[in-house]
Amino acid sequence: MEELTIDNVWPLEGFISQKNAKAGIKYGFIGLGQGGSKIADAFAGILDKNGNSVYKVMIVNSNLGDMTKIKNVPKRYQFPLKGYERGVGKDPEVGRQAFIENGEVIFDEIQNLMSDSDIIFVINSMGGGTGTGAVNVLVEAITEGLHIPVSVITTLPRPNEVESLNAYNAMTELVAKLGDIRSDDEYHEYRMLESLVVLDNDLIVREHSEAPEVPGLTWDFYSNYKVAAILHEWSVLTSLESHFTVDAADLLNHVIRQGALITFAKKKINLDEVTTKDDLVSEIISTFKGKNVLANGFDYEKDMRSMALVVVMPKSHESRLNQDTLEDIRTRMFDEYPHVNFYPGSATSNSKRHAIVYTMASMGGLPERAKNLRKEAEELKKMREERERNASGFSMGEKISTTSGSRVRPAAPARNPFAQSRTESTGNDGSLPKKNPFAKGSSLFKNTR
Repeated sequence: MEELTIDNVWPLEGFISQKNAKAGIKYGFIGLGQGGSKIADAFAGILDKNGNSVYKVMIVNSNLGDMTKIKNVPKRYQFPLKGYERGVGKDPEVGRQAFIENGEVIFDEIQNLMSDSDIIFVINSMGGGTGTGAVNVLVEAITEGLHIPVSVITTLPRPNEVESLNAYNAMTELVAKLGDIRSDDEYHEYRMLESLVVLDNDLIVREHSEAPEVPGLTWDFYSNYKVAAILHEWSVLTSLESHFTVDAADLLNHVIRQGALITFAKKKINLDEVTTKDDLVSEIISTFKGKNVLANGFDYEKDMRSMALVVVMPKSHESRLNQDTLEDIRTRMFDEYPHVNFYPGSATSNSKRHAIVYTMASMGGLPERAKNLRKEAEELKKMREERERNASGFSMGEKISTTSGSRVRPAAPARNPFAQSRTESTGNDGSLPKKNPFAKGSSLFKNTR
């Protein structure tokens, strides 16, 4: 069986290639700005067994140079922000205005391409100008204009005064949409933002430098492929045949569309080493408590609302995860987290010895790094101000007077060296012709040697 990958670089799990395996959820992806476009390009690199793109993807950016690096999103779905082709200089207000000025064409294309999506993910990288400024505008436009559920995938920048401040301000507006429930003219309720997925770049950079899953990738591609792979694998999990399924409707209605932050965990268990039922159950349950895929620092005790958990077992070990085992897992979860709605399921793969555990949790709180963004931005500002106060500065003291008169020029009428000669002929509009002061014949910088 041929192994499927993203861009022939990032390997997807073996069950993706199984017979009848397919994406069970119709995702749409829109990348904003440089960072968001790169992540969207990773989703566009996910192909089915026939070599066709699995998901509908488009990107929007102000800097044309950034768009030349996109390799999977078709050109017809790459939209430059006209009038802002050189970027917006990390100014979110300019980015917001740039998107509004170009929004009509972009909105029409979203409607044409993604009107049948189950959910649309708007992707951006917080801290810059285009994605940071446009994300809240686009979320509102899709929710109000297309009536399609919207989620956001966003990355938090590494600590930087300007980027951390930009990220904090945009996040405060975005997070508020998770609890913003409105009604249309027919009294149907809808939520402005269904969920939020946060990638902590600082965490991912450190993790990648210590123990990369795929060698030879820079940290940004590592991050992009990682989020693309986990969301795609979950989509396929909902389509696999099983006696105990977590189907697409379960995942969308009870986890993804809960007005919450979504966090992911994934772990492989060597079944040759985990031999008893109790040990297997403990290993499975501990998955979400370990290192999460995209961000860390969650308070599961206070914030977890619901969780989907799927165990992919080798067919040769399928009997070890029966209805009784799943009920044991459910009971253990209820004893520890009685307030959490829990949705367990299972599937099988052609692996020989490893089980793979996937968890997706709906959280009523942010990861630690996001909670501390304001404090981070304020501390970075104070550090800059302190450095400026303590800097050596540019003072060189007063000029030193000279006593030599041997080079005094004879008196002559004063002349403005920058004024053009009034005897020169004028142009058709009455203005004096421009003259290069470095051109031959010019007296301004004439060689006096």
